[in-house]
Amino acid sequence: MKINKGQINPSKWKKLKFDYRRGKGHFLAYLANRFRWHYYPRLQYVSKFPDHVDIEISSVCNMKCPMCYTRTNEFKQSVKKEFMKIELFKKIIDECSYYRAYSIRLSLRGEPFIHKDVIEMIKYAKKKGIREISSLTNNLALTPSLFKEIMDAGIDWITISFDGLGQTYERIRQPASFAESFAKIKEYKYIKDKARSCKPVIKIQTIWTAIKDCAKEYFGSFEPYVDYIAINPLIDYLHNDKDIVYLDNFVCPVLYQRLVIGSDGIALLCSNDEFCLHPLGDANKESIYNIWHGKKISDAREIHKRHEGVKLLEPCKHCYLPRKTEPCKEYIGRKKIVIDKYINRSEEIGK
Repeated sequence: MKINKGQINPSKWKKLKFDYRRGKGHFLAYLANRFRWHYYPRLQYVSKFPDHVDIEISSVCNMKCPMCYTRTNEFKQSVKKEFMKIELFKKIIDECSYYRAYSIRLSLRGEPFIHKDVIEMIKYAKKKGIREISSLTNNLALTPSLFKEIMDAGIDWITISFDGLGQTYERIRQPASFAESFAKIKEYKYIKDKARSCKPVIKIQTIWTAIKDCAKEYFGSFEPYVDYIAINPLIDYLHNDKDIVYLDNFVCPVLYQRLVIGSDGIALLCSNDEFCLHPLGDANKESIYNIWHGKKISDAREIHKRHEGVKLLEPCKHCYLPRKTEPCKEYIGRKKIVIDKYINRSEEIGK
């Protein structure tokens, strides 16, 4: 069972350094968390409470990227654009605190840093003892002053999606400016250094298609300023692929790792159920504990134990985790890397 698919980096040392900084301040708890993350799915062990909870504080996005599902009619018709109410957020955090959940993530389908209460949310989660708070961001709304605020509030880790350099970046990450976005990342490093803080650790991620012709320059540009750079293959977020080849006997690890709560309080089957095709419950009315042990998610686990997830569960048919990949040799300068690309998957962004 492959637990973390994609996320390629040619330097193992960089990954170890990133992991050390990520766990700094509670390193033993971090190591225990990593053990549970990798081995509970292998053992098909359901913990008392999810170790990690994704809390989508915004389903609203301020970018228009050609490969993103938020631009599809299916998404627009099925997912309401909204911000999570802070009362619901605190209710979720209170329960996470009671059961000692290790980590939360503030993002899923939208941009979290446009939420007016994001600083208060981070502070509240830290006050309640959440050890790791992370978020994905497109960097458009995040400014150096806001970065300083989230750093002081206690956020531990941010992942910035930054696809390509120059005009390539601006074509993909509309309406962002490359020069402005890159300047902000350099400023984040200055702010951290001035505060003598290694947190928030910063991971930059990109799709290989966006950097394959300038990979050495891309790594050279970002490595002085961030903690880690990850490469991902192009995922079929638009649900356009027809001739999908699946892994044999696939069992989903996510159902043993994390629970996802949308901005409206609806619990999703997993972090890859962007269209909420298989809701599990409602955090406005139910406890996270009951949803985690409820019939719907338990049935989904049983379906996966029988290796029937891609047959019987609609989100799993479109998910990248059960898809077969083939290793492809690529180069960053003269350094050879191997990228697992999805079989029958277009390399063209927006397809």
